[in-house]
Amino acid sequence: MSTVVVVKLPVENQGRNPGKEEYNRLLVSGLTLLSGANASADAIKRFVPSGVIGIKTNCLARKFNSTPVTLTEALAALLVEAGFEENDVVIWDRTSAELEKAGYRLNASSFGLKYLGTDTSGIGYSSQFYTSGIVNSLVTRILTEIVTWNINLPILKDHSIAGLSAGLKNMYGAINNPNKCHGNNCDPYAAHVSNLEPIKKKNRLTIIDAIRVQYNAGPGFDSRYLAYYNGLIISDDPVAADSVGLRIVEHFRQINKLPSLESVGRPVRYLKSAENIGLGVADPQKISLNVAIVGSDGNVRKGALL
Repeated sequence: MSTVVVVKLPVENQGRNPGKEEYNRLLVSGLTLLSGANASADAIKRFVPSGVIGIKTNCLARKFNSTPVTLTEALAALLVEAGFEENDVVIWDRTSAELEKAGYRLNASSFGLKYLGTDTSGIGYSSQFYTSGIVNSLVTRILTEIVTWNINLPILKDHSIAGLSAGLKNMYGAINNPNKCHGNNCDPYAAHVSNLEPIKKKNRLTIIDAIRVQYNAGPGFDSRYLAYYNGLIISDDPVAADSVGLRIVEHFRQINKLPSLESVGRPVRYLKSAENIGLGVADPQKISLNVAIVGSDGNVRKGALL
């Protein structure tokens, strides 16, 4: 049994993007609920106990629909409060340009939070290939040599090939040849990319931003298909987190009178493939789901997923 926590803002926040303080409340509540710890610092240390911590963003859609700077910096602030040095927090993505166009300020210096693309001078990809199933790739040196642990911080959206873009699909930004991993609706490629040794070993936590969910026409931005879910999906099981995310995407497709992803030829089969290789749990019946509403005063009450 895997555990997934979904923390949501109250209905009065409907239709607007959270600020850093609101994300802070969601993160604190979600991490403590998931870990069972009483304080966010203790919760964080249960997943990323020490060392240099990576935060993998998703910046493909620039400022339109990428991992929000406010979320990333709220998470980074909690890491610093938990005792990590600012310069030991590495916010990263595939390229520096993608980070910049999503609103992040690059920083490869020895001061402050680091913001790096794999194409930053002196980084690049591993000297050796890593293999899992049919995937054979070089992996960013940010994962293989720079960070001790990684927190995956994607956004929840539809994908024109894979059906779903969330945690597993976000790790395509860690390899040198994602173009070779899109056949057959990304199945079993998306499973095996996240099963590559450095990715599987160092990914300790998945936090999916589901404040705004693009339920069709992804992964690029299309405002016609945006819905406000107002939540974060948090788990130490990357497959279970994506499985809950898929239910949310399908829910918005249904209430907006769109057919299921499978009906339009984009079944999300890679989650079952990920379960089959032991990466996590895809079956909703084997997922313990805790949904909470977090008020402006930080009080938490029971909520519903859909």
